[in-house]
Amino acid sequence: MNDPGAQRPGEPVPLDQRYHGADPIEWCGAAVYPMYTEALPAGTTAVHLRALSVMAPEDVTGLGLGLSVHDGHVNLNGKSLAGVDIWYDALAEGIDISVTADAPDALFTLTPVWVAESGTHQSWTGNYGMVVDLLPDGASTLWCSTGPGTPDFNELVVELSTGPAEPAPPVVSTGPEAPTANSDPPPDVASAPADPPTPPRPPSQGVGGALHDLGTAMHERGEHDSARALWTQAAQAGHSGAAFDLGTLLLQQGERAAAEQWWKAAAHDDPRAAASLSALSEQP
Repeated sequence: MNDPGAQRPGEPVPLDQRYHGADPIEWCGAAVYPMYTEALPAGTTAVHLRALSVMAPEDVTGLGLGLSVHDGHVNLNGKSLAGVDIWYDALAEGIDISVTADAPDALFTLTPVWVAESGTHQSWTGNYGMVVDLLPDGASTLWCSTGPGTPDFNELVVELSTGPAEPAPPVVSTGPEAPTANSDPPPDVASAPADPPTPPRPPSQGVGGALHDLGTAMHERGEHDSARALWTQAAQAGHSGAAFDLGTLLLQQGERAAAEQWWKAAAHDDPRAAASLSALSEQP
């Protein structure tokens, strides 16, 4: 029996299957990123986000951006969080999210998040992505496409800028529903953690770390396919921890040869991978 979810001949390859690390891919002449990534200076920074327009698909009942911090944290309502999901009703009014760098390589990532018609929160799947316009004043415009349907980067357009943070953390409350075709209420304006990511830059250990952390969060949610895709991108970007975790997941899924390949790639930098390779060699 054919897999009903398998790609059929002649169908375009979804964007999520074309990303390799944090590098952009080309789509209709535009550079499309799997996530926006920006380095954080020492101290605390305000990430200002304001929606310029929204055209949510019919099968999406909530739309927003997931913000995650690598080697740092989000300051929200007196709590330190790994990330937050910021929904349209907050973005429409404009919102400052306070983030703090805990290490020199700290960075934050943004990626589209949405609520499917079934009510499940989704990200990192299907035809999701961003087109990034860098503006002369240091701000950026993020043109965002969600996963369902064909790529459409007019679904959510957000202005982004960063600057010194206010002393007090932001207090976020639930606002009006995002204008979508479905009347189901959206999630909270900002909910934590986000779990699923200077202008976007090529893959590095820092970006690999962000992808690895997001993959770990997806794995903890039980979303193993998303974790596998994110860990693969992180491992391809040179993150040894991601290569080890990917190998472990592949072995659990019965792909011994592939697991061995990733553990060999990570063995030099990750003792766990070297130990796993040794144990694997002793198995029949």
